[in-house]
Amino acid sequence: MKYGTISGLDKPVSRLVLGCADLKDTAVLDAAVDAGVNAFDTAHVYGGSEELLGRWLKGRDLDKLVIETKGCHPTPLRPDRVTPACLVKDVETSLRRLGVECIDLFLLHRDSHHAQAGELVETLNDLKKQGKLRAFGGSNWTAERIQEANDYAAAHDLEPFTVSSPHFGLACQIRDPWGGGAGCVTLTGADREGERAWYRESGTAVLAFSSLARGMLSGKISAADPKRADKLDAAGRRGYDCPENWERLRRAEVLAKEKGCTVAQLSLAWLFHQDMNAYAIFSTGNPARIAANCGALEVALTREECRWLNLEADGR
Repeated sequence: MKYGTISGLDKPVSRLVLGCADLKDTAVLDAAVDAGVNAFDTAHVYGGSEELLGRWLKGRDLDKLVIETKGCHPTPLRPDRVTPACLVKDVETSLRRLGVECIDLFLLHRDSHHAQAGELVETLNDLKKQGKLRAFGGSNWTAERIQEANDYAAAHDLEPFTVSSPHFGLACQIRDPWGGGAGCVTLTGADREGERAWYRESGTAVLAFSSLARGMLSGKISAADPKRADKLDAAGRRGYDCPENWERLRRAEVLAKEKGCTVAQLSLAWLFHQDMNAYAIFSTGNPARIAANCGALEVALTREECRWLNLEADGR
């Protein structure tokens, strides 16, 4: 395993982060730790995920683990929850569910055009001063909005956002996977080069969600399968089902065979070759896949291979 550092957090963070949105069995948590993974992604809206993770955490050395959770996600009855009041409420709820005194990384799950970035920065800093958060940032916040928050922090001698969790991976996100205008921000696509440059220059940590495109790049689907799209869930079809992404998968299959690695390892390796402080969130119910995916950190890619995989070049 390889580890990175996130400003505001005084412990290393594994480059692979286990996504716990659909957590049902703590065996995958044990397997993750055995493989060197020490970071876990959950959220206030992930049903029983926080509670199950919290039960597993009891009696463990929290100094060696990194727990990241998210709050302020809209609900059908409360479409705009990106407010200081909801932020405080969700932090308190997550602390109770997780059974911890302090959350390592707390992210605002969504953004809202009604939200005042400065008010949220003030509230996050208050929570940090109370010892309830170590570091914080945004999930599905654009670079522009994060910069707005950080400009406010700098002007008022406050702690800034140091981490962000957008979609990022080899497959481009072509539509909001969950529909309904939930505001799923991606760093993929030619029109996002400015945002990617911002992350490279700022060093802001990127916790990339859906790094394997809802299973499209996990190796369980072949680009040659005529019924390949049927093997994606509804969110996967909405977000990633397009000819360009199937061609990315085909090229990943070719190069993975040449390098003697899996498609998932190659796809994750591409993410780690993008000159960012990047961490890949991946989910699985199969403990064996965790150790296999960690092999991505040993796969070397040239710049030409990365460009070819991403359809930026015809040859390599």
